[in-house]
Amino acid sequence: MFRFPLFASHWRAYALAGLLLLGVGVAGASWYAKAVTPTAPAMSQGEAILLKLATGALNDHHLVAPVGSNAYEFYFSVLQLDPHNEIALQAMRDAFKPSCDIVEHTIDRGELDEAQRELNLLHLYAPDNYTLLLLTGKLGAQRAVQARQHELEAARIRARLAAQAGEAPMAE
Repeated sequence: MFRFPLFASHWRAYALAGLLLLGVGVAGASWYAKAVTPTAPAMSQGEAILLKLATGALNDHHLVAPVGSNAYEFYFSVLQLDPHNEIALQAMRDAFKPSCDIVEHTIDRGELDEAQRELNLLHLYAPDNYTLLLLTGKLGAQRAVQARQHELEAARIRARLAAQAGEAPMAE
């Protein structure tokens, strides 16, 4: 009977030693996991400000316009500070299709110089994108149509001026 309490105290000592070893093992594994995991570099204050401005521009649907205050220009500024900024790169990917739609509407409205500026901005992001090549073709076609309309209008004005010049001497 005397041996049982002695055995129980050894058992407690072994259990305590096992728990202590388990705790050391968990702490070591945790430390190793933190040491091996790459940490992202801290974002600079400039990047944070530019990302906030870009988010505001996105919320206001200013993807590629107005000049100097649109999401793409802000994101390009972020990428100048950190070329691998995942937030900026992902946001530009997400905004690309809606931005192409905006460029197409700008072309349809006949604002061809603005559409060219917007296209140039998107070409910086995706220079070989097929959609941008199509939009560039559409812009060229609209420029040709607009040039032809201007030529016809100029011809009408010349004809009207010629007719007025020819009528004036007859009236005298």
